[in-house]
Amino acid sequence: MALFMLMGKYSPEAMKAILETGSDREAAAKKALEAAGGKLLGFYGMFGQDYNVAIVAEVPGNAEYIGAIAPALMAGTFAAFKSIPLYTAGDVVKGSQIAKKVGAVYSPPTKSR
Repeated sequence: MALFMLMGKYSPEAMKAILETGSDREAAAKKALEAAGGKLLGFYGMFGQDYNVAIVAEVPGNAEYIGAIAPALMAGTFAAFKSIPLYTAGDVVKGSQIAKKVGAVYSPPTKSR
């Protein structure tokens, strides 16, 4: 499973609608992620930042992540956003084992004379 953090800045229209209606955007994010085969791990608001919300999600892969966020993006929910791939400590352990195998066969470029 892949981990992603989406940081989003709500559009003025979306922010107005959320504040006027009390819309539960965490529930909406959870439904979207589950429909794409993923899981919502965290949903946080942020004060004094360039972004209003941080969403942490676990999904089977890139395609599922794109499918989960595309409807919100196409609806104009966010004026700006960025997606950040995340990794765990377990990924680092596994990566270090792979690096040892690759290091045994890799040769760096050398200066020509």
